[in-house]
Amino acid sequence: MSTYSSTDKLLHKLYLSNYSISRATMEMDELMFARKAGEIEVRQHVFVTGLARSGTTAVMNRLFNTGAYASLQYANMPFLLCPNLWKRHHKISAHERAHNDGIVIDSQSPEEFDEYFWKVYLKDGFIRDDGLVPHRLDTGVIDKYLSYTRMVCLAKGKDRYLSKNNNNILRLPDLRKIAHSQVILLFREPLAHASSLWKLDRKFTETQKQDAFILDYFNYLGHHEFGLNHKPFLLTEAFNRDRSLYPKGDINYWLLVWKNYYVYLLQIVDESFLCVCFEDLIEDPQRVYSYLGGECSVEVDSKDAKKHQPSQYPEQAYDKALLQKCTELYEALKQSVRY
Repeated sequence: MSTYSSTDKLLHKLYLSNYSISRATMEMDELMFARKAGEIEVRQHVFVTGLARSGTTAVMNRLFNTGAYASLQYANMPFLLCPNLWKRHHKISAHERAHNDGIVIDSQSPEEFDEYFWKVYLKDGFIRDDGLVPHRLDTGVIDKYLSYTRMVCLAKGKDRYLSKNNNNILRLPDLRKIAHSQVILLFREPLAHASSLWKLDRKFTETQKQDAFILDYFNYLGHHEFGLNHKPFLLTEAFNRDRSLYPKGDINYWLLVWKNYYVYLLQIVDESFLCVCFEDLIEDPQRVYSYLGGECSVEVDSKDAKKHQPSQYPEQAYDKALLQKCTELYEALKQSVRY
């Protein structure tokens, strides 16, 4: 975001904060490219999701690099709903993303941008002051989403669509009903995962205090995982009851966030979902990517997959009983792995 000019920031504000304008541009995109889009049959939708910091970006990048998938990219910003009308010519130079996690991005990098579609067409109905709530999708909005993914595929010259969206936990049962879809779910050892969320929350809280545009940017795109605009997923009664026990700066709060997410996930997961353990992604990336490639019917080049070195986190006082419950959930999740 440090590469964005004042004009870039103004365009982001004018477009992304005005849903009537963004809806109109999508209608125009559909109208002008309806014939060509109608000739495309999207053969596969792949949804990569998980609690933030579980490895979803790494998996998305690996699948995207097969060349088989269309996905929204930084070049589509900020006019996300009209991928054929807007072809960004300004090049974003390669740089490490703001998370400081070693992932390098440029204008061609895919990213978690299709959440903006749901914000616009669900009119932020799932976003409350205290958090994000699960919701059902009616036939009309699903059909509109499928029209949108066709438009993205047309713009990218592909017939498969790839979405990495951590908020999709809120609507996963309905997305799974899309024909020829695959859902990839990631999970991570709870204490390390909670520590990573805690660390990023502190980082983005400070950067958003220093640069108001970063906070606006996160809000525009529905990124509420951490920072000043943090809104947790309101998935379980236990979390809604216990969340006030700890402040956001306490590691136990993030353990509750982890427990809340994966208790809910275990309630909806079935054998059709492709579950991936972050620790396996670190220790044996070739095995994991070979498995995902086989399940998604694409050739994933895993020969150059390097073992990731996760960050080290300071020891913090945590509730042993809470961590034990999370660890039991983690072991249950590992039973769903099939590679």
